[in-house]
Order: sequence, then structure tokens, then C-alpha cells
Amino acid sequence: MFDSMQGFFIALMGLPIMFGTLGAVIIGSYYGPWAFLGIMGSIIGGVAFFVDRKVGRSLQFGEYNFLRRTLATPIAFLVALGIIYLLLTLSKFHVF
Repeated sequence: MFDSMQGFFIALMGLPIMFGTLGAVIIGSYYGPWAFLGIMGSIIGGVAFFVDRKVGRSLQFGEYNFLRRTLATPIAFLVALGIIYLLLTLSKFHVF
């Protein structure tokens, strides 16, 4: 159960999430797509690492090996980038 102080801090977490995402988009648009992908990848990896350290061995996070998850996160990120790149490349070809 959350008490009133924890609920207050959870409500305040929305501001850094909103402005952090906006800041990542602004920095990414200023420095280019590779900077944006690097920033978003580090945010996703950092949050995953923080949650793993904070939650520890709960039922959900204790099912997999830490090394396997650490290696799987960048691989999954690269697969998602590959799909996006494929869609962007295919959109350049006009069939009709």
C-alpha cells in the first residue's frame, strides 16, 4: 500500500519523465539520429538496470540470468532499430 507521501512522489515523477523525454527529443533533433538513438538506448538500459537493482529478486525479475538480460537488452534494441531502418528503406521505393 502507498501512503500519502509515496503517492505524492509518484505524482511528481511524471514531470521528469515528461521533460526528460522532451529533452531527449530536442537533443536528438539537434545532434542527429545517432545521438537520439544513443540517448534513448541509454535511458532504456539505465532504467532497466535501476529497476533490476531496486527490485532485486522478485518473482518477475528473478526468472532470468542478469548477464543474459544485460546482453539481450542491446540486442533487442538493435533488432528494433533494424526493423525501423528496413521500413524507412522500403518506404523510399515507390511501387505505383
